[in-house]
Amino acid sequence: MSRAASLTTLWRILREVDLEAIRQEAVRPFRLAITGDDPRANEHLARLLTDPETASLIHPWIRVVPPDQVLAHDIPADLVLVLLHRAPTPDDLEELWRRLGRVQMPRLVVLVGSGTPPAPTPPMPQDGKTRWVAVPQVDRNAVEGPLAQALIQTAPPHLLLSLARHLAGLRPAVFQHLIQETAQANATFAFSTGIAEVVPLLNVPLNVGDTLVLTKNQLVMAYKLALAAGKSGSPRELIGEILGVLGGGFLFRQIARELVGLVPVWGVLPKTAVAYAGTWAIGQAVLHWATEGAPLPREQLHRLYQEALERGRAAAQALAQRVRSRR
Repeated sequence: MSRAASLTTLWRILREVDLEAIRQEAVRPFRLAITGDDPRANEHLARLLTDPETASLIHPWIRVVPPDQVLAHDIPADLVLVLLHRAPTPDDLEELWRRLGRVQMPRLVVLVGSGTPPAPTPPMPQDGKTRWVAVPQVDRNAVEGPLAQALIQTAPPHLLLSLARHLAGLRPAVFQHLIQETAQANATFAFSTGIAEVVPLLNVPLNVGDTLVLTKNQLVMAYKLALAAGKSGSPRELIGEILGVLGGGFLFRQIARELVGLVPVWGVLPKTAVAYAGTWAIGQAVLHWATEGAPLPREQLHRLYQEALERGRAAAQALAQRVRSRR
């Protein structure tokens, strides 16, 4: 298939997706407030979120402010991080939960200590806006690991692309969140429909409607990964670059053939595994291009296929177990 024909096929698949709206999400400003009981640690966290490599600058959309200023709602913010270094007493926590309850934006309480403490007592309010996470110390491992995971769960979904695009400390976690979320969605779809095909542009009979759904998810995932990694350009330009990385469908076909060749017997679970694995492998391949500026070498692609199918099999088994438990 020629590059022009492939691009036409991709635009046909994406005709119902508002790519410009997704791009606007990635560039929209956000307001992140950081506060807590140690001003120097608050600033250090802001620097790590901005750039964990240098930790020298604070992004202008991050505000480090005194606790009373945030808790009194004197400063507008889309998301609030509260760092606590000393172990709070139950009375302290009860007062904190009460005061945070007056703050309308989502908030993440970060308990900093030598180990992972038990759940706060008294428990935080079940308002859906307050979460907590424990980290041994405020460093790069904490920022890119548990703190980033907690932020993904706390932040409004429409801010994730912008947070990743502008805060390098959050990118690795957001990348894997996007890939895992899409791979799981495609696996669930494949499990529910029992389709036999997972990726586009194969020279085999296709269930066109089902395949278009999976393909659209994969392409939107690839587009979001490119934006989160800081890629610029119009939607058409970026999709064109992604197509170049995928080799006019060659990478799709290569991944599909490798994965299908590893599945000994067709059935719902193998199909589900391939749906997950193909999506996950494509996500990792596109991510490597978006962050490293070059396609994955062939040897790494082969290792990626093996890991992808193992993950796909586990996802398929988990879906089957979930269905059995409900029955």
